[in-house]
Amino acid sequence: MVEKLIPFIRIKSFHLLIITLLILIISFPFYEEMKNRINASKLIINMYKSSLESSIYQYKFLPFILSQNQKIVDITTGDLDSVESGYFLQRIKYATNVATVFVQDKSGKTIASSNWDRPDSYIGKNYGFRPYFKAAMAGRLGQFYGVGITSLTPGYFISYGLKSGGEIIGTITIEINLSDLEDVWASGPDEIIVSDVHNIIFLSSNKAWKNKTLGDISARAIDKVDSEKQFVRHLLSPIALSRCYSVGEMTFYSNSKFGCALPGIFSIQEDILDYGWTILSLQSTHYYYALAVLAVLLALLIYGIILFAYRNFRNKYKRSIQKLQNQLVENSKLASIGQMATELAHEFNQPLSAIYMLLDTSRLLLERKLYPQVDENLALVASHIERMTQQISELKSFASRHRISSGNANIVLVANSSIKLFQATLKKSNVQLEFQASHNVIQVPCNDIGLEQIFSNLITNALDAMSNREKKRLLILISKEEGKVQVRVRDNGCGISDPTRIFESYFSTKQRGTGLGLAIIKGIVENSGGSIKAQHHAAGGAEFIIKWREWVDATQVPSEDTI
Repeated sequence: MVEKLIPFIRIKSFHLLIITLLILIISFPFYEEMKNRINASKLIINMYKSSLESSIYQYKFLPFILSQNQKIVDITTGDLDSVESGYFLQRIKYATNVATVFVQDKSGKTIASSNWDRPDSYIGKNYGFRPYFKAAMAGRLGQFYGVGITSLTPGYFISYGLKSGGEIIGTITIEINLSDLEDVWASGPDEIIVSDVHNIIFLSSNKAWKNKTLGDISARAIDKVDSEKQFVRHLLSPIALSRCYSVGEMTFYSNSKFGCALPGIFSIQEDILDYGWTILSLQSTHYYYALAVLAVLLALLIYGIILFAYRNFRNKYKRSIQKLQNQLVENSKLASIGQMATELAHEFNQPLSAIYMLLDTSRLLLERKLYPQVDENLALVASHIERMTQQISELKSFASRHRISSGNANIVLVANSSIKLFQATLKKSNVQLEFQASHNVIQVPCNDIGLEQIFSNLITNALDAMSNREKKRLLILISKEEGKVQVRVRDNGCGISDPTRIFESYFSTKQRGTGLGLAIIKGIVENSGGSIKAQHHAAGGAEFIIKWREWVDATQVPSEDTI
């Protein structure tokens, strides 16, 4: 079983290797397409990153510039009333296109704002807990992103201290609305997410993801965010993205149906180091799976075409080889017929001479009216003629037959017929022939034409193998046991040099051999459901063993109804 399984595994492995190579070759242009698409996504995410940075950078130094305006300092010192301060800050807002401009005193209380005349005005609100205010009061540029406590809309705050007499007496703060960027991103091909150091999403092309988190965040981070009122605490919850693994710059997220085995989404990210943010571009993997499936299908299609072309070529090649083999067989047969005709001509000389002498004697006996003796002579003439007719009939039968194995025949009868055909050659070569059969009638699933071809080739090979032996011995044994038929043909010749190759086409150990005889025999035996093997016999010489299951005529087997 294992011996039969190993060639099967080898064949399957070879076909699998070819398919794999085809997939690799065909996948190259698809891989380039995927690579170009990913590179395009990288360019897009860099563009988004640049647009976000430029949106902030263009206003980064505006608070410092405004801090140098004396009117804004006067707002802090109370030298400018609230109405005039409000209009002044409104003019700055519209001139610079920011969302809000407001001034805080030392405690963090808003004393003037560009939205002073709106219900959600910042005036009177204390934002002293905000990181941007604390940084500005410390003499630094304050920057902070968070949800407005009053407006509940996200914004980016930039603040700078206001000095009077060398002392910081308040701050000027601008608020930048980045929502316009989200609207632009939403029209693009990818899902865009911007998250902070705590993995909280504060900008996204998918508005449902805003104020959510990428995975779970620690309680400490939540407390810090809550203390700064950066986001609305009760809205912080993870989005439906479960991270699987990362490959290079790409991170894959699980599929709702197949999990991490076939991820449904992958992301490409860029870090915005100046602000501690991360921008991600999310893409569906469906397009790439479609490319992979297309590559596999094309590979299988090409494999099928190659396999079909190969089998078609192989069949044509086999037919050509078969035709050539048949021609060589016929040539070999003609050569054998020529040799047999020579042997028969030699054999016919004696009976013809005897017939001539008997006829001549018979004329003399007729003159003397010795009729009984004439009758004996004519009987001898008839026996010689009958013998010659039988030999000519066998030669004619051999010359007109082809290698066909379908049907059934009595192998014992065919073996006897084949031996008679070679009787003259065996006698001339002084071959001691031993023929034994366990039964007179043994039917096998091969017709008489195929069996004669088998025996004639094996006997011819045996004669060639024993050509240099003084004592030549040929043994043909046919036996039947438990429905199995076995034929052994053994000689005491030179043996077989390579039993593993003896049945290969065109492999021959004879100088003038075609190498087709045993290959033809093997084909006939196997086509009729039998098996053949060659081996060295312990006593010397070659031995061929052929096995069949006994042929049983189903029409002759009685059914249950007739018993």
